Amino acid sequence: MDPRINMIMVGASDIAALRQFYEQGLGWTPWMPASEGSAAYKIGTSILIFVNAAYLAKESGIPAVATPKSLFAIFVASKEEVHTAFDRAVAAGATVTSAIRDRDQGLYSGYFGDPEGNSWEIVWSPHMPLGPDGALTLPGQAQ
Repeated sequence: MDPRINMIMVGASDIAALRQFYEQGLGWTPWMPASEGSAAYKIGTSILIFVNAAYLAKESGIPAVATPKSLFAIFVASKEEVHTAFDRAVAAGATVTSAIRDRDQGLYSGYFGDPEGNSWEIVWSPHMPLGPDGALTLPGQAQ
């Protein structure tokens, strides 16, 4: 698998509600066919995989009640994409946990929480240039 892809998995108690939030509210396109128990999206360098909380708890050993409360990052290719994703999240009913801001080391980001209580950081960084194939390269990776 391409090492630039950041895979993240969330145990959601209501997959249908999350699909509505991410597909209709944020305009994200499913990466693979969704089902009642799972959904997957590819945004920038991240693949977001939502699975039923009970299944994730069984497979990971993490109690189902704890699995949705996690912090993840979505990497995007420009500052404009940070604003676009953040504004769509807010318009779709996301909880704003931090305004968009410039951070140390040139990072530009903002935080929001989805309906399941997951916290997301949308990040742009000059340290993640586009590679020859147009995909982002994460820090520390060979070109």
